[in-house]
Amino acid sequence: MSAGYIGKYCIVDLTNRKTEAIEPGDAFYRKYLSGYGLGAAVITMRQKAGVDPLSPDSYLGFCSGLLTDTGAFFSGRFMVVGKSPLTGGWGDANCGGFFSQKLKRAGYDAVFFTGKSDNPVYVIIGENEISFKDARSLWGKDAVETEELIKEELGDKKIQVACIGMSGEKLSLISGIVNDAGRIAARSGLGAVMGSKNLKAVVATGNIKTAVHDADAMKTINKNYLKEYKKSKAQDRLTVKIMNFLSQVIARTGVAVPAEPSLVREVYKKYGTSGLTVYSAMTGDMPIKNWGGVGFTDYTIESAAKNSDEAVVAYQKKRYACQACPLGCGGIIDIKKGKYQGTEGHKPEYETLGAFGGLLLHDDLDTIIEINELCNRAGIDTISTGGAVAYAIECFENGILTESDTDGLALKWGDTSSILKLTEMIIERKGIGDLLADGVKVAAAKIGKGSEQYAIHAGGQELPMHDSRLDQGFAIAYQHEPTPGRHTISSYLYSGVFGTKKKFPAAKKMYKSGKGKDAKKIRLYAATSFYTQIINGSGVCIFGALTSNYPMVEYLNAATGWNLDADDYLKIGERILNIRKAFNVREGILVEDQKLSGRPLGNPPLPKGPIKGITVDNEKLTGELFAITGWDRITGGPTPEKMKELQIDDLFS
Repeated sequence: MSAGYIGKYCIVDLTNRKTEAIEPGDAFYRKYLSGYGLGAAVITMRQKAGVDPLSPDSYLGFCSGLLTDTGAFFSGRFMVVGKSPLTGGWGDANCGGFFSQKLKRAGYDAVFFTGKSDNPVYVIIGENEISFKDARSLWGKDAVETEELIKEELGDKKIQVACIGMSGEKLSLISGIVNDAGRIAARSGLGAVMGSKNLKAVVATGNIKTAVHDADAMKTINKNYLKEYKKSKAQDRLTVKIMNFLSQVIARTGVAVPAEPSLVREVYKKYGTSGLTVYSAMTGDMPIKNWGGVGFTDYTIESAAKNSDEAVVAYQKKRYACQACPLGCGGIIDIKKGKYQGTEGHKPEYETLGAFGGLLLHDDLDTIIEINELCNRAGIDTISTGGAVAYAIECFENGILTESDTDGLALKWGDTSSILKLTEMIIERKGIGDLLADGVKVAAAKIGKGSEQYAIHAGGQELPMHDSRLDQGFAIAYQHEPTPGRHTISSYLYSGVFGTKKKFPAAKKMYKSGKGKDAKKIRLYAATSFYTQIINGSGVCIFGALTSNYPMVEYLNAATGWNLDADDYLKIGERILNIRKAFNVREGILVEDQKLSGRPLGNPPLPKGPIKGITVDNEKLTGELFAITGWDRITGGPTPEKMKELQIDDLFS
């Protein structure tokens, strides 16, 4: 009997309304875990090369994690996987809440959809039973309303719903998939894949508890972990109180506060990710004015403070935590007065506050909260949407776009009314918004006129709110991870906070193999990326690793009974990463296709501020990374020898 994982996934054919349950065997899980490790293996095996992601022949998977529902803390994430219509390569998106547990309790580690329904449909994943429901009455409804109506129709408020809103229905290439009334698996454009299949929602209704190998060991791990996790250091509490002041000191001197898990935990516990806004804007982490400005001067501390920490939590009516989470960084907010009175929804995260704040020189928090709710209900990525608005403003500023192109809308930095209106147009695919709804790469290709220099992306995906000139590990991640433009995999910062070198003897060996400080950091970056694959294969939240010494190996062994050591798991992580990279190679994605250029690499360098004069030696970064990963300099993927070593060559034969 399997433990930790169910041992079964399902294929749902929407065209013929047929289902097939598959039990791949225990060796499969030892090789790929669950989460997007399982997802990458299954889609690679089943989906032919060159398939249009918006065609009926594509596959879209919903994957729980190997540790989900085992009792392990931070294990409530699920992953949506498939070929990205935004980048043309591997796509995945990750979200928390409570959907993952319900899906797993329905009796499947993952469910994959292929084909296309004749009419809009939602699919119920029950306890070893799958059924189809007509969703024509739901088509056109926003994601929050869709969830409410499905729960009402089925007469069960405890079910979990993952659905698309207007943007997914309209096949926006920057659309995502929504659960828990506004949480969103936002990146890679997989909401468009769901919409292309006429699949309005996936409903998980299971109640079968997942078996674990050693329940007593899990309880002991949890007891010891929680005892340590609840500790709060006076020094960290003081640092949080004066963080906005410290950020100004750092901006002037360049002397940073060391990032420790306990300090990150203290910030997130009090504010969630919104606690980082001022700090990131002042220290050079947040890209400003479409990556062309400086936070300390162009987006002042007064503006940043309007969208940060105390200002945000002033709207918070209650905190919440995802399934199995001891942190509780989420929040429900309520605007009780002003022009958006009555707006209620999820507290905006740092990425949204940055994308609609510093990136646009915008500091109207009420409007950012309203935009956040509009995007969540429409099911559209706030990072990409903010990037698209920034691109359009700069095009307008430079005469590439005029009011005749924007239906009379005068686009300006920091202008609340035009930013809100353009966001609505992108959601509704109206006017210029129809072009921007597929991301800046598509828009720039159609607009031309030199606008490409203002389209900030990697491989078609807009960049997150972490500047690759400050932490050059992000420059690696944005270009060389299988899903480009991703900030939740690895960086130099993460390598230290995760404690990768201490957790994995192989990582320490990789680090020592580097000749020089930069080479050592790049090698540790690679090991941290391998580790993050384990995190995502296990359904664990990255905040668990950021805020604690997370006992990943202990949890996995107690749940499954495998008794593998840390380096055994790190090798599994390397295998998962390389499947996803090899998928891109199979789809014709080359290194050049995801290569950064211009501002994110410091071309031209900023003339002032904390990252003044910094340029990124991209060739050096790439060469060092590929030397340690065994990737080909042209394709960017694993060589045949590396694929054979990792035992993934059979997936591509």
